[in-house]
Amino acid sequence: MIVDCHTHIFESGRGGPFDLPCGVDALVREMDAHGVDASMVLPTPGSATNEFVQRECSRYPGRLIPFYNPDFQKPKKTVRLMESFFKTHGFKGLKVHPRLQGVSVEDSVVGDVLAWAQEHSIAVLFDVFMWGPTLDELALHPMAYHRVAQKFPELKMILAHAGGYKLHEAFMVAKSNPNVYLDISFTPVYFQGSSLAADCTLLCSRLPAGRVIYGSDFPFVQYTDALGAVRKVLDGCDATIVSEVMGAAVARLLTLA
Repeated sequence: MIVDCHTHIFESGRGGPFDLPCGVDALVREMDAHGVDASMVLPTPGSATNEFVQRECSRYPGRLIPFYNPDFQKPKKTVRLMESFFKTHGFKGLKVHPRLQGVSVEDSVVGDVLAWAQEHSIAVLFDVFMWGPTLDELALHPMAYHRVAQKFPELKMILAHAGGYKLHEAFMVAKSNPNVYLDISFTPVYFQGSSLAADCTLLCSRLPAGRVIYGSDFPFVQYTDALGAVRKVLDGCDATIVSEVMGAAVARLLTLA
């Protein structure tokens, strides 16, 4: 079983650095071609709304699992809008993109969202790949999530891209908090050929089995590259670790049927 915890679709129908087709039909074609059983589909501000992702994923029930992106532009309504959407549509997880959304885990509205997610047993995936003008904003770096994990010990937190260039920091946060999971999308491809890419194996071998999960970051990374990178990361790991990374862990985390 292969479950991809990190994919995107665009309302424009194309996107990513390769300007690839990236509607749901294109995503499912890629999944079928590469033996991927199910994918989490993440809304992205400016590219794919919650309503669009929900509607498109409903065309492939069981194969595509939509997440929800909280609307932080209306902080007084953020939780109410999220709860209303949840009652109408349901969703398995939240996607928070601090860099794009202009928030951090230090903001009270983000704390309100996380408290709601913990109460409803909803996993939260955070983008944790630092670059650009906010590169030096420490509230966006992996270590900022340590205190969050301590404050919300029952909240299942996924740090996307395993912290990017601060992979070792993300590793220590996950090692210190059993409710923190690392998604190894994008990073082993972006940093291919470097020691950082090789250290993705460290995450899989040193954290308890089930705490590292596979993601492709389609269409920003092509499926062939994503799967090739993760197989290189897992080369030499035992079968239990491989099974957990490639799908068993996230299927359990999100209680997929």
